Amino acid sequence: MPDELISRLDRALNPRTVAVVGDKGPGYMWLRGYREFTGKIYSVQVDPNQIPGIEAMGVQNFQSLLDIPDDIDYVQVAVPRRFAPLIAQQAAQKKVGVAAFFTSGFAETDEEEGIMAQEELVRIARENDLLIIGPNCMGLYNPSVKIRQTGQQQVETPGPVGFISQSGTHAINFGVTGAANGVRISKSISIGNQIVLNAAHYLEYLAQDPDTKVIGMYLEGPKDGRALFEALRKASAAKPVVVWKGRTIPGL
Repeated sequence: MPDELISRLDRALNPRTVAVVGDKGPGYMWLRGYREFTGKIYSVQVDPNQIPGIEAMGVQNFQSLLDIPDDIDYVQVAVPRRFAPLIAQQAAQKKVGVAAFFTSGFAETDEEEGIMAQEELVRIARENDLLIIGPNCMGLYNPSVKIRQTGQQQVETPGPVGFISQSGTHAINFGVTGAANGVRISKSISIGNQIVLNAAHYLEYLAQDPDTKVIGMYLEGPKDGRALFEALRKASAAKPVVVWKGRTIPGL
């Protein structure tokens, strides 16, 4: 993987500025999950019913990513699918580091409408050199800077284990259950549909990450089997790699 791509991933995994797009109350899952984030956090929300709750947390809200005055290293997107292309366009224009899309309803549905929506997101990303994690994913967890995939994940004590998961649920549970049993995370990436970056990219990143001493992976199916095999060969020469192979069940 080119050094430039590793640098861009590192920017997102060690962000100084984060924007959350589309978070909703009363729980505000993402903003509350980032409540201890060490850098600057912004919200993008156009629903007037949601903005008072966001501002009550001390988070500055904007109507668009383009209105945020700072450069943005990492964007967590939680909007309905129909708005995903607009946010991708804004992220590209803003030149964000990486955008992770929690948004679902894409090709994982095996429905034509979802497949077409995913193809549109891919087109925007390719035409604008936008790095997307997911969609249909839980994004990033790095306890060192206190960003996480759920508020249940601890951020007090980073560990040596990097984790890549095609399942958002497994990414969350590995972080929570692992910590309870003494297996602590260095960095965790929930990768979802892998429309731009795939498992091989994340594996190459963790293989060179100095904070990661062991790599775990949960995969249901690779996007590029040859690239993954090559990345596994190189990574396993540098540090232990454990792969948990799951399977998808059509219709579930």
